[in-house]
Amino acid sequence: MEIELLGPMTVRRADGTVVTPSAPKRRALLAALAVRLNEPVAAEELIELVWDGAAPPTARAALQGHVAALRQQLGDPRPPLGTRGGGYVLEGDPDRVDLLRFGGLCDRAGVLLPAVAAPPGTDDPTVALLRTALGLWQGPALADCGSELLRGRTLPHLTDLRLRALDRLAQRLLLAGRGGELVAELTAAADAHPDRQPLAARLVQCLELAGRGPEARARYEHVVARLSTPPGPELRLAGEQLARHAPTDRRFVGRAAELARLHEALGVAARTGGPILVTGPAGVGKTGLVQHWAAQRFPEGVLQADLRGTDPAGPLDSADVLTGFLTELGVAPEAVPAEPEERAARYRELLVDRRILILLDDAASYRQLAPLLPGRHPAASTALGPVAVVTSRNRLRELLLHEDAIALPLDPLDPADAHALLARALGPDRPAADPETADAIAALAEHCDRLPLALRLAAARLAARPDWSPADLAAELADEQTGLAALAGPGTARGPIGVAATLDRTHRALPPAAARLFTLLGLHPGGVIDTATAAALADLRPAAARTLLTSLDAVHLLAETTPGHYARRELVRRYAAGQAAELDCDERFGALDRLIAHYLDLTARWADTDDAGGATPPGAWFRREESALRAVVLSAEQYGRTGAAWQLAHRTSLLYELAEEGGGHDRTDWRAVAEIGLRAAHTDQDDPALARLGTDLAVLHVRRSAHRTALDHLDAAVAAADRAGDTLLRHHCRRRVAAALVRAGQYDRALPLLTDLVTAARTPAADHLLVRALTDLAEALVLAGTPDRALTHADEAVRIATTPTGTHRPGGIGAVLATHGRARALHALGRRDAALSSARLAVALGRTVGDPAVEARSHGLLADLLSELGRNTEAAEARSRGRALAAAGER
Repeated sequence: MEIELLGPMTVRRADGTVVTPSAPKRRALLAALAVRLNEPVAAEELIELVWDGAAPPTARAALQGHVAALRQQLGDPRPPLGTRGGGYVLEGDPDRVDLLRFGGLCDRAGVLLPAVAAPPGTDDPTVALLRTALGLWQGPALADCGSELLRGRTLPHLTDLRLRALDRLAQRLLLAGRGGELVAELTAAADAHPDRQPLAARLVQCLELAGRGPEARARYEHVVARLSTPPGPELRLAGEQLARHAPTDRRFVGRAAELARLHEALGVAARTGGPILVTGPAGVGKTGLVQHWAAQRFPEGVLQADLRGTDPAGPLDSADVLTGFLTELGVAPEAVPAEPEERAARYRELLVDRRILILLDDAASYRQLAPLLPGRHPAASTALGPVAVVTSRNRLRELLLHEDAIALPLDPLDPADAHALLARALGPDRPAADPETADAIAALAEHCDRLPLALRLAAARLAARPDWSPADLAAELADEQTGLAALAGPGTARGPIGVAATLDRTHRALPPAAARLFTLLGLHPGGVIDTATAAALADLRPAAARTLLTSLDAVHLLAETTPGHYARRELVRRYAAGQAAELDCDERFGALDRLIAHYLDLTARWADTDDAGGATPPGAWFRREESALRAVVLSAEQYGRTGAAWQLAHRTSLLYELAEEGGGHDRTDWRAVAEIGLRAAHTDQDDPALARLGTDLAVLHVRRSAHRTALDHLDAAVAAADRAGDTLLRHHCRRRVAAALVRAGQYDRALPLLTDLVTAARTPAADHLLVRALTDLAEALVLAGTPDRALTHADEAVRIATTPTGTHRPGGIGAVLATHGRARALHALGRRDAALSSARLAVALGRTVGDPAVEARSHGLLADLLSELGRNTEAAEARSRGRALAAAGER
């Protein structure tokens, strides 16, 4: 039996049956016995508790009746409620009563004992115990137990123990650098118990550790303002810590998870002597994070050196850094050894067993770092020694290899923290919580790539211009040409400050070949670049391009998200585009021509989708490349490559059409691409191109349900095909639009078109189109609800497709698709076995075609028919095979 009292009272038997008494007095009796589980409780005390001190003369007899009823309710063969002496006892396992289990867990966690710190880097078992204990509370304790007297006697101690457990958990999490995890629980408890200063102090400390300095200070000031006496020692200590860290907090927001990871790494590094490596792109806040984290954890201080790894003047010499460190450690200038090796040895001697942080900021290379590391600790040593923390834009793989460094890559701020940083700049007179302002701040944060440097520069502009709204600044940053320049600040003796300036320093440090590739990548408009595209842009072999891309990834100008695919942030893309604009015309146009040719090659497989009834869906490739394709189409038009522009626009339109079957893309983008292609075709006065692009727009407008506009575009396309004297193209234009109408459910509009196509295909000049025309008509008739007519056309299509003639070879995609149509017509007529036989024939024919997409469609049809017959295992096998083939087609 289980009894829950820390929330709504619930009683469960061992089999899970809920048997909570409904009568208040029986709940009171059971609760009173459960609180004193395995202890006899005198009848007089029970009477007092059950009747809340106002028992009637018949109370004893009534109590016996309630006991008997409870025994029956709690179960047999041996009810846990017994008689002992002059009272009653409830027997059971204390862990089955949540109130008692809570107390036991608090005892095991030592809540009422002095706190003992866990060694850094170890898992603290107390945290798990306290998390489990506090998790037992599901609401106010004993709230519906039926006895206010019992509640009044039990609740004060229980509440005190709960608050002590919460306080102890906060202490342990603060020691682990994870105080931010408990802010919500502490806030609720501190609000409910404003007189408990230790609880308020712990909340202030957790807020401060979570990077929420302003909230921590506001909470501290609010608590102190309510006191009639000076703050107690714990609250006073929290205030002193706030004052000490205030300068850091003004620049620091969030990073609770990263602070926790740093603390975990600290325990390992302090025991082994291996360095902690914090890496990330320029402006991501590496130095600020480490300084904020270190401020309260290294009582013997911090040795810090800016190694100037990206300084235009070159990185600092390690020997000079050692001289500064030795001086800080108390060595007289004249006593500093002359030889670099001797300086390093003396430096390491002075660091032995000292709890000190060595912050090596903006490191250039492992060679620069090696003399500055404190050295590995002896395996037998139990003392916690110095810890080196390295920050760098370079991933420093050599450091990871040789020193067993602990890598902590740093990403941009999450959206909530980025919002908090920007909202700070608005001040109290400009609230950031209303939906319109919040949306503008979110857009502004994304334009800053959520990089702390960019966000602080944007925040500074907002603070300096109270008349500007976040939307005003977001609009400025959205400008492709000038947005990056808006994220700059006043310069210092070290040079200009801003996002472009930090990227300049990284770019200038690149080897020439890598710098050239980075600049040429500025001509690529997409957010993700693969090796083949980079090789085409730079006119390199793929292996050489991959090597250079790896070097750009090493300094966080790119990020290899999956093998061979590299993402870049928007600010980096804009910076690279600015560099590319400085290239001479020949080099820029040559690279653009190679990029356009590359995308024409990539899309060639969809160039003849008009004829490929089972075209391979574009899948993940198109989702990744869609924005780049759109931009390359526009670039081709702008730079006068009109032939390439309309070809690529047509192929991209076909990809949009195929992609819509799986969820689609923005039709505004599709329309923009098709209209660019149509303009380019008009410029070239190319009738076949006009026919193809006009059909693309017709299909798009069918999808938009703008059918009149669609038919106008179709008429123009057919006229262009007629001017070109291309009957095959005319046929394809009309068939594509008819297919789009069918997909849109516009059968009344589609069927006349499809019937005309069959009639036209019965002429000797177009008889090779008859199988597909009959198949399309049969499929539409099934959907329109006339399967008998559909079967007639499907049978004719199958017969022609499988019979050799002088101008026609049997089989192929046409035979497969015709068999699909026949199977669907038979199924619609209720001839399920015949439909299944046709579907199996389609699968067999599909294997001979050599097109995975067509074969996948055959398996999909077979799976659908098997499901209709209830043969789910076979259907699942067919569907699985179809998915595998479709995936193979995408590759």
